[in-house]
Amino acid sequence: MKNKIIPYNPKLKEFARQLRNNSTLPEVLLWQKIKQRALGVQFHRQVPLLEYIVDFYCHELKLAIEIDGKSHEYIYDEDACRQGLLEKFGVQVLRFSNEEIKNNIYSVLLILQEAVDKLYQDKSTPTQGKTPLRSPQGDNATNSFPKKEKLKSKPLFEALFNEGKSVQHFPLKLIYLNTDFNDGAKFKVGVVAPKKKFKSAVDRNRIKRLLREAYRNNKPLIFNNIEGNFAFLFLYLGSKMPGYADIESAMQRLMEDFLKRESHEKID
Repeated sequence: MKNKIIPYNPKLKEFARQLRNNSTLPEVLLWQKIKQRALGVQFHRQVPLLEYIVDFYCHELKLAIEIDGKSHEYIYDEDACRQGLLEKFGVQVLRFSNEEIKNNIYSVLLILQEAVDKLYQDKSTPTQGKTPLRSPQGDNATNSFPKKEKLKSKPLFEALFNEGKSVQHFPLKLIYLNTDFNDGAKFKVGVVAPKKKFKSAVDRNRIKRLLREAYRNNKPLIFNNIEGNFAFLFLYLGSKMPGYADIESAMQRLMEDFLKRESHEKID
């Protein structure tokens, strides 16, 4: 894809170079995760656009990332004006706080990957050759989430709600059912984010992505400690947008409770 050039004040080039040489800790942390096309596209640091310098920018998708420190709490109007001018040139701006980068980096990366995927889709750009979002625990066969493990059968969904057992650790609930599959899958997993609480499809998709990622990263716990075939349905019960750490913690406790319950029932 040919890059779209946004006009900029050439006097900002030297200042941008100074900013790159004096990056803040959150900038360094995020750069380590998105450089070298880690999200499938190339980002650059401290890029002049119009009369401003954005922290990170992807020319290919016209996607800017801004990291806001405490000082931005007092210049909301200036930030809004700056963002509005950039958006007139077709630039999408994603903003994150210092605390989000330092304390919940993986949730930030999920949002970024979702934005990249959506922009590719909106522009009808082929996604072949893109690099998938990297897991903090690494990717291998056990930690993967292949297509055959995704729960899509409507009758199985109905059976889960009618016959399934459940365990709950806020903000998650697990409904599960011992069953058989004809495609060799050991588990099939579905995730649900409530439309009643989250009207935006973007918000619901983000929650479901967090649920899938937490399951993928922790699935060895059940794969290595249980026999039989199970259908799982993970429901998000909260009313606020969660962070990845909260989802993963609840996911681990659900899996542990599931293992304990099934182990006891087999003994009985």
